Amino acid sequence: MSPTSASTDVAAVAVLGALVPFLLLLLPFVAYALGGFFVVQPQTQAVILRFGKPLRTVSDAGIHYTFPLGRRILRVTSSVIAVDLPRVTVLEASGSPIEVSGICSYRVVDAQRALLDVADYGALVSLLATAVMKNVCAEYPYDAPDPHTPCLRKENDAVVAHLVRDLQALVAPAGVQVLQMRINDLTYAPEIAQSMLLRQQAAAMVDSRRTIVEGAVRTACDAQAQMRSSGMPVDPAASASFASSLMLVLCSGERVQTFMPVQVEVSGHG
Repeated sequence: MSPTSASTDVAAVAVLGALVPFLLLLLPFVAYALGGFFVVQPQTQAVILRFGKPLRTVSDAGIHYTFPLGRRILRVTSSVIAVDLPRVTVLEASGSPIEVSGICSYRVVDAQRALLDVADYGALVSLLATAVMKNVCAEYPYDAPDPHTPCLRKENDAVVAHLVRDLQALVAPAGVQVLQMRINDLTYAPEIAQSMLLRQQAAAMVDSRRTIVEGAVRTACDAQAQMRSSGMPVDPAASASFASSLMLVLCSGERVQTFMPVQVEVSGHG
């Protein structure tokens, strides 16, 4: 071996010997830096904190990287969350006590607000939804005779929109979007349930009788018109008697028995 080759090998060994301690010191740092990779699942948002301060929010699913020094990751789901609202007693617009429960569905649209601005966004939505349900139900009657008047029993679009609008205004600072809020169960309070049932039955009976009478009047008028158009001689007295008898038959709730008047002439003897 030549003196030049020997000197080269000695220099290489010296350099390698000098790099080994550096590599040994660098290896833990590399391993620590590799710990900055993290995975975000679908329908999940991750809030990255650096020494307690918000750094950024990651909402794209996949592998991401942030240097791990002073890092903390808070995760929240972006999926739709459904909440079953408990049954509460409230006075509706007419002053009658009713028992009502509901269902609310929402999702988190701003993870930083939901995780940092409130302690528990789920409990906040549940409590506020219950309060909104009580306030809105107090503004509408249980039932309305006019089909175009908003009421709780029919739960039309006006009541649903009112529920969603009021709740959204309250939970918006928490980064929550309200998707739906509907009444799940609606009944009268037990102390007035029997009396309100009788009231509904009476109202239904009056409506049915009104419909029967209106139909009977139209039927009697049509019958008399057909009699006149066919040329049948009908004097006013007979017409009034016919209409009265026909109305009695049509409006009576019992089975009508027909009868024929018979005139008997009695002649005196002697």
